[in-house]
Amino acid sequence: MPGCRRRKALRKYARPLRRRDITTRFLVDIGIYYQDVLGQARAMTFLRHQEVPETVIQRVLYTPELRRHY
Repeated sequence: MPGCRRRKALRKYARPLRRRDITTRFLVDIGIYYQDVLGQARAMTFLRHQEVPETVIQRVLYTPELRRHY
């Protein structure tokens, strides 16, 4: 494989982005914004309507300290 060995070694230990699905990531960000502006019930309705997994909805809306940080 071509490329710089040092860069490959550094990238090996780099922390990858946790949420790889960009669409879900943007929907969750919108849901968090809706929670701040419109309230938790509207944010939950929006995320469920967009078919975001229920485990993600619970983690994001009910326990903000467990949200993933980039």
